Amino acid sequence: MSVSRLVCLLAACGALVPFVRGVAAEEEVIDAPAPRIHRRLKVSLGYHFSSGDYGTSDTTDIAYIPLVTRAEWDRWTLELTVPYLRVSGGSTVVNGPVGPVQTSGGDEDGLGDIVTRGSYTISSRAEWMPWIDLIGRVKFPTASRSKGLGTGEFDGGIETELAWVLGAFVPFVSGGYRFLGSSAAVPLHDVWLASAGGMYPVLDALRAGLYLDYQEAATATSGTRLDLVPFVAWTVDQHWLVDAYVSAGLASGSPDVGVGLQIGYTL
Repeated sequence: MSVSRLVCLLAACGALVPFVRGVAAEEEVIDAPAPRIHRRLKVSLGYHFSSGDYGTSDTTDIAYIPLVTRAEWDRWTLELTVPYLRVSGGSTVVNGPVGPVQTSGGDEDGLGDIVTRGSYTISSRAEWMPWIDLIGRVKFPTASRSKGLGTGEFDGGIETELAWVLGAFVPFVSGGYRFLGSSAAVPLHDVWLASAGGMYPVLDALRAGLYLDYQEAATATSGTRLDLVPFVAWTVDQHWLVDAYVSAGLASGSPDVGVGLQIGYTL
């Protein structure tokens, strides 16, 4: 599964709460002062592991440990992800946590590709209308291509995420297009991606959800990726949040299984 997309979906759905309250207050009391501007800074650290053969004869294991800093100002969000990456397996192209990876064979580790992501939220004015995030994304080639931790090229992307607040239930869908850096060593083509799912509070501080994640194959030899991902998000208190998930690969381009844990602190 795409780790960065799960983290962003959870954060985006959680961020709807202050926006919804602000809009509701604005609609109920027209002459009242404007609602306070939403500001938030969140830092999180995660551990994510996946394993599978990706349609080849070798099993590839990937451990991904991202440090994520997310700043929210009113309807704008800026996010920076600096990861550590460890890859073990054969020599092939696999769809890693943030995009394709040309593995070198054996065990390698080091700095992964740094990712920046910016978004703007368009608020809903009616229950049937979605909250919309317009997103831009850039992956910097900081991971070593010679060690099999990255492609050594820049990637870009544009995405749209839509979420509906239907009482306690939050369904969501997303879609986008990734511009993948290609080279003679790692020939890639651009890909479409999409996801759909929902989230529901099972307890006051615990939300659970499920989504299906799709990504087009990036090479002629790699397969399409399709993952089923159940997840939970536990709000420990006003500062601490814990997210966890498991994933099951449903297509040849997916890892067979994945698990992850993310711990976040909001300032």
